[in-house]
Amino acid sequence: MPDFTSLGKLYADVCVTYATLSVSYFILSRSEPFTSNGDIWKRIAFGLIAGVAALFLSQDRLMLNDNVYYSFEMLPMILVTFFGGWLSGLSCYVLLFVLKGGYSINNLLIGCIMLGLFLFRVWRQRRHRVFYITLLLVGLARIALVSSLYGMVVPWATLVLYQLLAAGCMILCYHALNFKEIYMKKVFAIRVKAATDPLTQISNRASLDYRLSIQQTHRQSCGLIIIDIDNFKRVNDTHGHLIGDRVLSDVGRVLRNVTRSKDFAGRYGGEEFLVITGAYQPEAVMAIAERLRQEIEQSQMILEDGSELKVTASVGVSLYLPGCRSAKR
Repeated sequence: MPDFTSLGKLYADVCVTYATLSVSYFILSRSEPFTSNGDIWKRIAFGLIAGVAALFLSQDRLMLNDNVYYSFEMLPMILVTFFGGWLSGLSCYVLLFVLKGGYSINNLLIGCIMLGLFLFRVWRQRRHRVFYITLLLVGLARIALVSSLYGMVVPWATLVLYQLLAAGCMILCYHALNFKEIYMKKVFAIRVKAATDPLTQISNRASLDYRLSIQQTHRQSCGLIIIDIDNFKRVNDTHGHLIGDRVLSDVGRVLRNVTRSKDFAGRYGGEEFLVITGAYQPEAVMAIAERLRQEIEQSQMILEDGSELKVTASVGVSLYLPGCRSAKR
């Protein structure tokens, strides 16, 4: 039986578990924070990567007989279930099931524990208390299952020591991943705040300039739609700046609702807005511009006195075609 309690092996198991899950979590959070309700392919990938780590951890075993053993292979499986949801946990288990023993007693015992995690949906109520309760119940369940199969011949001292080591490793990795998750969410929150106009809740000028620089750097064709609210100064002078802010906010709402996912809309300054379109054919860009103009014109704003404020906008269209002159209308 391998000396699984040696500091070297324990340290290696902790490092493999945390490094594998931490790096994969970071990579899967490049565009947005990885969550248990995120993209399906990301959750599956997270589970499969954890499955590879579980295969490595299964090499150091506490053998109880020829068919049943303890190892740290459940650590990444439980952790990805907490952070990636049932799909990540199931992907990890299926990989281990296929590559490590199939319908063995050990895999069936692990399957029973994972089924309990799925039924209680631990990823939806992921608090420290829930994690520690889960950890305690998993440890007791493993001991109870083995005890029911083998009676008092189980080496209890070794078994309890093993459970304590596994719990310590899992606690360390859980809190490290939890800290990374909080950090990534704050980073993305700051990034969104820095790129968003607070009044209209669409991209600000800095974000628009950055997007335009990317288009130029990669020489990607696009359409440019400039929107200017008509007589906006008169609105401010007549009805006050609060009504003017409402007008800007309503135009931002129209741009959020009407523009497509491949288009990029933002407030360029004052009452001017800019939409960068994925389409660059003149007819297509003109159609988008006209639709935006009509949506702005059809939006209604009811003032406190019951009167309706009519908002119109002037729209200009330009094309960015690398290697060609800009075509303007």
